[in-house]
Amino acid sequence: MGMRSSLPLPSWNVVFTQILFYFILEDFVFYWGHRVLHTKWLYKHVHSVHHEYATPFGLTSEYAHPAEILFLGFATIVGPAITGPHLITLWLWMVLRVLETVEAHSGYHFPWSLSNFIPLYGGADFHDYHHRLLYTKSGNYSSTFTYMDWCLEYCQLKTAYWIFGTDKGYRKLKALQNPGVEDGSKQM
Repeated sequence: MGMRSSLPLPSWNVVFTQILFYFILEDFVFYWGHRVLHTKWLYKHVHSVHHEYATPFGLTSEYAHPAEILFLGFATIVGPAITGPHLITLWLWMVLRVLETVEAHSGYHFPWSLSNFIPLYGGADFHDYHHRLLYTKSGNYSSTFTYMDWCLEYCQLKTAYWIFGTDKGYRKLKALQNPGVEDGSKQM
């Protein structure tokens, strides 16, 4: 992969840029892989293991069928495979990725949750909704950011434009829970 482990260490600018690239690329690849896992046959035989917990907690983020771990694990390594990072960058990426998925499965929306500070960051509330619904109707397939699921609504035209629109149910629920927020995109 062209990875190196020798000195000098990469600059923080290089590390930050690579990790940002990894998060965006991983989210895109993960979205499609996760959406495929929600097809009837793959859900029944593979992904249902991960969904045994309707109300997930941190450790369930890594609880999955071995085939799913290989299949979705590709999303995590594709970025480093492209860029050939320094070993330190790779380790940092893996730690951040695991922390993100554990937080998303924690079931808690803390005041310090990244969804309070980073636009389009999903977090626990977004992913909890995914675990509560039936396999083909759940939506919210993204791992970190919500842009792949997002439905952009034009209120004046009363028509929906979306990237993939797989978060419509979540947004409707948020709008019911937060009547003052028109599209339901604010966290509780």
